[in-house]
Amino acid sequence: MEQDKKQNTANLDKLTKIFMHLEMEPDCIKLPLEALDSSNWEKYESAGDARIWLQKLMDGEDEAFSECCDEISHQMSFWSAIYLVFPYLVDKLAEDFDQIDPGEWLMNSSMLGISLATDCDINRGVSNIADEAVMSCYQLSIRKFQLLIKKFLTKKAKSLSRVDSMDKAMFALEVLAAFGNRDDAFLLVNAELDQSICLACDKCEHCNEELEFTSKRTLSGIIPKAQAEDSWNGEDFKDTYLWFGDFLELFKIKGLAKHLLYYFGTYKCPECGSEAVVKDLMKNFYSL
Repeated sequence: MEQDKKQNTANLDKLTKIFMHLEMEPDCIKLPLEALDSSNWEKYESAGDARIWLQKLMDGEDEAFSECCDEISHQMSFWSAIYLVFPYLVDKLAEDFDQIDPGEWLMNSSMLGISLATDCDINRGVSNIADEAVMSCYQLSIRKFQLLIKKFLTKKAKSLSRVDSMDKAMFALEVLAAFGNRDDAFLLVNAELDQSICLACDKCEHCNEELEFTSKRTLSGIIPKAQAEDSWNGEDFKDTYLWFGDFLELFKIKGLAKHLLYYFGTYKCPECGSEAVVKDLMKNFYSL
């Protein structure tokens, strides 16, 4: 018990050093945005016409930021225009950091993080249609987005105490999408928005769409995962369970922390009796 407590404290210290330390200002990164009249836009699909809303965003129209996010994350689908639109929205977040209310900035940041979560292997497959220059700008914008998250946590983390549990969860999942396993972020965003877990057995294809977070009865079919036993190295964000639970504890995001135990828990199929990790069965469901 004492050893587990020391390990947990050590992990929290590592997370604090990473997320509460801003190694450079986000504005030091200059993004080579794709011109709105570029022919490249014809190659990348959005839900409607992303360029219309980007122009409105630059004209200062209300709701334009959220509409731009919807263009690249509508119905949590993958839209290839994210590679062109995301850098614009990151620059807008940087511009607005000290210009708008922290709560509004946090909401915009979370919407963009949810958009980023849609760009995952589960959602788009492993193929990548973006050309080298476009992808280079996109990856650079993700780095700038990471720095903006760190800047927020360094300077305005108290704003988290003034938002509700769902907004806190969405911010945390933005962090997961930006720094860690985007497949996990995608699945958890869907689970949090629906307040339920949807599973498909990989042995018999039995589906269960009735595992609601608010129902102890339905969740009783899942054995929650125990606390992580390994010590996090403070560098590798691939193992979500190893670091993300501690991140949620550090910033007191309790609801999602509880759900995380079920996401990595074990489920026994009522049809064939096979057992598997919940997140793997969720992947199966979204692959159907």
